[in-house]
Amino acid sequence: MKRIATRFASTLSVAALMVGTLGVAQAETLTDAMVQAYNSSPTLDVSRAALRSADESVPQARAGLRPSVSASASATLTTSNDRFFAGSNDYADSQSLDLNGDWTIFDGGETAAAVDAALATVDSLRALLMVQEQSVLLDTVTAYLDVRRDLQFVSLAQNNVRVITRQLQAASDRFEVGEVTRTDVSQAQAALAAAQTNLVSNLGALELSRNSYTAVVGVDPSDLAPPPSLPELPGSEAEAMEIANANHPLLTSDRAEVAAAEFRVTQARANFRPTVALNGNVSLDNSFDSTSGGGQVSGRSTQVGASVVVPLYQGGALSSAVRQRVAQLEQAQAELNDTARLIQQQVSTAWTSLTVARSSITSSRQQITAARVAFEGIVEEARLGARTTLDVLDTEQDLLNAQSNLVSAQRDEYVAAYTLLSALGLLTVDHLGLPVDAYDPNIYFNDVEDGPFAPNRGAVLDRVLGRN
Repeated sequence: MKRIATRFASTLSVAALMVGTLGVAQAETLTDAMVQAYNSSPTLDVSRAALRSADESVPQARAGLRPSVSASASATLTTSNDRFFAGSNDYADSQSLDLNGDWTIFDGGETAAAVDAALATVDSLRALLMVQEQSVLLDTVTAYLDVRRDLQFVSLAQNNVRVITRQLQAASDRFEVGEVTRTDVSQAQAALAAAQTNLVSNLGALELSRNSYTAVVGVDPSDLAPPPSLPELPGSEAEAMEIANANHPLLTSDRAEVAAAEFRVTQARANFRPTVALNGNVSLDNSFDSTSGGGQVSGRSTQVGASVVVPLYQGGALSSAVRQRVAQLEQAQAELNDTARLIQQQVSTAWTSLTVARSSITSSRQQITAARVAFEGIVEEARLGARTTLDVLDTEQDLLNAQSNLVSAQRDEYVAAYTLLSALGLLTVDHLGLPVDAYDPNIYFNDVEDGPFAPNRGAVLDRVLGRN
């Protein structure tokens, strides 16, 4: 008995330290965790940077119907020495400056289609950013509730060790006076060893949950407060399906991709149409040649023109490009249909999980009530000699299982509720009312949309990222 107590003392100390340190700091709420994750998630930083990159495709596409101006300059100096004519040195120099301009005024609608496709792509990536935000928030909720669940598991396991330790002591005392046999003591010792193993296992699971929490939220969990009341949810699965079809950002993203693919088909077909462009050139030349009497010649030329390019035959490349874009459109439409089915499955699964968790909570509470009454009765009967030590240990295990089932069911209810919100497309900072400065993609887009007329990009990024 003393050996068992000594061997397990260190384990109990570790458990008390791990659980106790979580109660030192001020209680951290689920809202606090979600705000911290939203503000510090590298995953969201990646998606936001990808969206800003896509924003730049809009001014790039609009450049197709904007003038292009370039300048070039050159200067040369040539020297020569003719030894057959008294070794005289001759030299010549020239300078030139050219200013060129081109302006496509008609391209068959190619640029307009490219702009529309770029705008649709931006809409798609904005929706995907919302998908990532939902994923981060759901991971935060799950990690938060996992830590709380495992803390409760550790507490239950510690209590179970204490109860079985008392049962082992009682069995040993009764063995000393001849009321029970060595078998009863051995059964209690085996149950205590199993309880100790269960506690160590729960401590390991708690540490893994803490690590997951840190990876998602960005800070170690402190004293986690009980979660708030469940968010408002639809009254039926059919209502949930309707909300998901209208709001889920993954569907919004795929619909935008279909629109972008349609514009790209239009863009490919525009390549069959003629292109009209204006062009101009201004040249300034200056030259001096000592071999020609030291004369200096200067000149200026100006040229303005227009050109029309009509594609007649491109070896089948244009037709192939159209067919390729049409195939990509069909792919985008198929992906939209596939996503719609996936969302329906997610809603149905989350709804079923929520229903099962709520039923499990009710049955687990009933089981706990019955198991506690049975345990207390069997303990009393064992004192009178009507029950064996094994009966007491089995009943204690039944009570522990019922309590653990309740803890798991309560965690599962919350996770299923927030998973359902995510499947509906409503797990957002706005819908949850989180106290954060929500990332606004319009800030960067509006500042760079006009291409060369956009303000300094560094200042824009400072404002977008809150570095001012």
